[in-house]
Amino acid sequence: MTDSEKSADPSHAPFLQALATSLAAGNFVKLTLSKTRQRGDGPQQAFGRPVELKAGPHISFLLRHATKDITVNHPLSEAVSAVEGMLTTTFSNGHLFTTTGDFELRSNKKGVGRFSRHPATFTEAPTASHDRVKRYVLDPAKAPYLVELGITTAEGTIKSDKADKYRQMQNIIKILDGVVADSTLRARPKLRVIDMGCGKGYLTFALHDYFNRHLGIPTEVIGVDRNVELMSFCNDVAKRTHADKLHFEVSGVEDFEVGQVDLLIALHACDVATDIALYKGIVGEASIVMAVPCCQKELRPQFKAPRDELPLLKHDTFKDRYSQMLTDALRGLLMESQGYQTRVIEFISDAHTHRNVMIVATRGAENGELAAARHREAVALKGRYQVREQRLEGLLLGVGRLEQGA
Repeated sequence: MTDSEKSADPSHAPFLQALATSLAAGNFVKLTLSKTRQRGDGPQQAFGRPVELKAGPHISFLLRHATKDITVNHPLSEAVSAVEGMLTTTFSNGHLFTTTGDFELRSNKKGVGRFSRHPATFTEAPTASHDRVKRYVLDPAKAPYLVELGITTAEGTIKSDKADKYRQMQNIIKILDGVVADSTLRARPKLRVIDMGCGKGYLTFALHDYFNRHLGIPTEVIGVDRNVELMSFCNDVAKRTHADKLHFEVSGVEDFEVGQVDLLIALHACDVATDIALYKGIVGEASIVMAVPCCQKELRPQFKAPRDELPLLKHDTFKDRYSQMLTDALRGLLMESQGYQTRVIEFISDAHTHRNVMIVATRGAENGELAAARHREAVALKGRYQVREQRLEGLLLGVGRLEQGA
């Protein structure tokens, strides 16, 4: 029997009825489908939200694959049947958020669904705009720390020599805003965020502002850097701007005890410091890990091109670039081996900085077979280019999170 020939599971009926009721009543907030039934390259999660298109109100579904995202829009009249189809062929679990209650469908090992209802997480339905309204903006008039950090003048004008830095901060927060919107972080009563290797704290202050003021979620934000003078300066700015839930600590990435964390960010952590930051995000069970790698040197001395690739990689410039790609490809696979959905994206034009690759990892539903497969892919990739050691893999092996000789 093909997927298209499968019949609907009667255990899905209460969940689908709750969805239909919420759409009819106008109190639908969002929908998440997870626990994939498929192997291979199919979607691993789906996120539904209301949008207003020229053709009228629709539900927009973001289908998240391992290496790409696909958006599909369905009219309200077709949304329930679309969800029914995905639950029949692709996903086992569903989580529906409405303003009157949250509804959950969870399937056991035999594939039988169990329906449950919980108190509502959200009290207001979102505005059905195709472009998200209330998009976070670094407004100088509402961000006094931008003056203190030298990004803007006292009148709120962005300084010409800081324009690139401002755009970079803005772009990173916009990326984060999209990732957070598709996560469970907005439903949590409080959060803990760590910015590893935070430097002068430009982004750290923006993170504190974004979560505490824009989202209204009480959020402890910690900036970590080994520069004593910078951390003292940042703590003084936090006091002067009344950023009560923001503080900075003097430490190297390798020495800082992360503990439990909801979001971990590491921008331009040099060489294996990026691997250490990713590892600490994993063991801290971060829901989201974002990293901008820098100075990927670990694999370059080990890297040897296979014979059939020698014409392509005989030039050192190409070898350097490829070893960086190889480094980040391995990092992405290893994050996926730990239950994260990972994307590697360009976060800002390389006209501003050549360090423009960002790893975005979001913790998903556990899938032991997929996790093991991703580690095997990483091992095969290492073997092809004769890479003996990779720091993130070594750290995960050291605590038993990976099997030796996979």
